[in-house]
Amino acid sequence: MPHRRPHISEEKIIAASWRLLSEHGIENFTIRNLCKELNVQAPTIYWYFESKQVIYQALANLVSREIISELPKQGDWRERLQLSATVIRRKLQQFPCSGQLLMKSRPEADFMELFESLLQMIEPASLTDEQKFSYTTHLFNYVIHFAVEEYEQRMLQISLEAGKTENAHSDLSPFKLLRRMHEEGVFNLMGSDELFHSGVLLLLDGIEQRVKRV
Repeated sequence: MPHRRPHISEEKIIAASWRLLSEHGIENFTIRNLCKELNVQAPTIYWYFESKQVIYQALANLVSREIISELPKQGDWRERLQLSATVIRRKLQQFPCSGQLLMKSRPEADFMELFESLLQMIEPASLTDEQKFSYTTHLFNYVIHFAVEEYEQRMLQISLEAGKTENAHSDLSPFKLLRRMHEEGVFNLMGSDELFHSGVLLLLDGIEQRVKRV
C-alpha cells in the first residue's frame, strides 16, 4: 500500500469505471483493466476501494441516488409507480451495466431509500403490507431484469456483428406460431419501449385488481 495519498481521486476512479463498463461491459471489468484506464498501479485503486465488489457497491449506490432524485412526487399510487418504472429504466440505460450492479450489490442505505420511496407510493392503496412489499418488489425486479436483458441483447448483437454471422436467427421452420410471428415482425418488440410499457401496465393492472377485491 502507498504511504501517501495517491494523486488521484475517488471521483476519477468512479468516472473511469463507468467508461470501462460502457466500452467493455461488466464481463471484462477488472482492477487490472481499471488500472490501465487510469494509468496507475493497483495499490492506487486499493487506497480508495479495497476490492472490485466495493467499486460495484459505490456505483450501485450512485445509481440509486440518481433514481431517487427523479422519482415523481405527484399523482395517485398507480400513476407514480408507472412513471417510476420509466425513470428507473431510463437511469439504468444511462449508467452502463447498472442493472447488473444493483443485482450484484447488497442493499445499503441508498438502495433502501429508493425502495422505501416506491413503497411510500403504494402505501395509500388498500392492500396488506405483505401485498405492498410483494407487488413493489415484482415491479422493481421487472424493470431491472428488462434493462439487463436489453444489455445482453446488445452484447449478443455486437458479438454476432463481430463474427459476421449471416443468419442471427435459429431455424423457425418447425415452429408454426413462432415462424408466423417472426414473419409479421413481432420479434421487433424485443427490448422495445412498447414491450416494456406493456409489461408495466400488466403488473399495475394486476395490482389494481387486487385493490378492488379488498
